[in-house]
Amino acid sequence: MPIKAVDQASMLSISQWRRLARVLPWLLLAVGLSATWLVAGIALRAAQEAQAESFAYQAREILLRIEQRLAAYRQVLYGARGLFAASVDVNRDEFHAYVASLRLEKDYPGIQGVGFALLVPASGKAAHIEGIRKTGYPDYTLRPEGEREIYSSIIFLEPFADRNLRAFGYDMYSEAVRRKAMQRSRDLNAAAMSGKVRLVQEDGSVCRRDF
Repeated sequence: MPIKAVDQASMLSISQWRRLARVLPWLLLAVGLSATWLVAGIALRAAQEAQAESFAYQAREILLRIEQRLAAYRQVLYGARGLFAASVDVNRDEFHAYVASLRLEKDYPGIQGVGFALLVPASGKAAHIEGIRKTGYPDYTLRPEGEREIYSSIIFLEPFADRNLRAFGYDMYSEAVRRKAMQRSRDLNAAAMSGKVRLVQEDGSVCRRDF
């Protein structure tokens, strides 16, 4: 009797092991897939975090470079202001010498030109135009045409050649976006950036910013 009981128990154990043997591969597969999914998820999150950190770093670097370049451009303008503050009457040659000393193409890439705009009251428009024409520019006039209470005129612009010649005599105060920046600069006694404008030097396909 005990021997038969043992035999039955052994047969039952063998049967269970056989069933387990059939199920075990699937269990192992499920465990393996779960582990793979878990590891892949961790790796994906780590990659996303690394990518986000890299993007944030590059964005900070780009922002810093932009801020540094704008700061350099402001210094050019403050230098020009210092030139006028230190001189009783800045002429074209003096302005040219100042800008030439800056070595714009080498040290300030991106600056197309450095200019000076003179405010001209309506009562002094005719005398202003005549005065500039006598200095060797017989075709000089204020642009755009029209009657206004106050005008401005770009009388100095360096390099004074090629496309920059198109801006000679241009009244920036006649255009709302430029006028707003000029007024803000006056009120704050600091350089001010305008919104998007179309430079008169350009062919119309490029929008840039004026300070």
